[in-house]
Amino acid sequence: MDNPFARFDIDHLSPTSMLQFRNDPALGIIYLIYGIREAGSPAMHRGQALDQVIGEVLAESGTTSCEGAVTLATEKYDALIAKTEETYSKAAIRKERDIVVKCMTHCHSVIADWKSPLSYQHPIRLMLTDIEVPVIGFIDLHYPSEVRELKSSARPRWDIVEDHAFQVVAYAMAIRQETGEWPKAVVDYITPQGMKSYRVVERNRWVQEVVDTAGQIRELLASCESREALCSKVRPDFSRWIWRYRPNAKQFALKHFIDGNG
Repeated sequence: MDNPFARFDIDHLSPTSMLQFRNDPALGIIYLIYGIREAGSPAMHRGQALDQVIGEVLAESGTTSCEGAVTLATEKYDALIAKTEETYSKAAIRKERDIVVKCMTHCHSVIADWKSPLSYQHPIRLMLTDIEVPVIGFIDLHYPSEVRELKSSARPRWDIVEDHAFQVVAYAMAIRQETGEWPKAVVDYITPQGMKSYRVVERNRWVQEVVDTAGQIRELLASCESREALCSKVRPDFSRWIWRYRPNAKQFALKHFIDGNG
């Protein structure tokens, strides 16, 4: 059977690349085939800093004090800001730094009660039927019977964001493939108001979404012989919300795709 992934030099998928495609196939092509990425932001670095510190706190069995965790988080945030080649406004940097402090202050008591995971940033490799390449990624927190995905948010979350359900269930699928057992799939939202954790209850729905998205990517690649053919076949829908947060991808799409909606 012809391998359309090899034709376009794709050696793996990831939950992120699959989500780009699920939100808009044109965006998926731009991400997968052309490798276009967006610039960083203080909000992104805020999430990275909190994620890393939670991993470290749990590795120490929650013995790090709240004050110590806040200090670690702000130091990591400051280091990430200092290393980036991007230029951010001072106001944006201060705003996100304040959110780091509030998030860690309000979430520390919850995290301190958690057990140490089997691993932090656990690598996964998921093979799907009739998909020639693996889906690879990293689980934030891998426990014996659950996988947890950490997400920081500047505002409260009252339910699981669909993209996050897709991502964490893909991780759960990989663990089931490894062990033969389904783990619980949980998303933890770290907010200035505190921690909100939600378990994915519609697992079968999201398993199907993962399988279908990989199949749709393969089907599109198989129908085209070149990058140019892909760009002529797919129309970006600029009315979709996600394009507001993908300026580099949108600029590329406007130049290389025939036309688009919106």
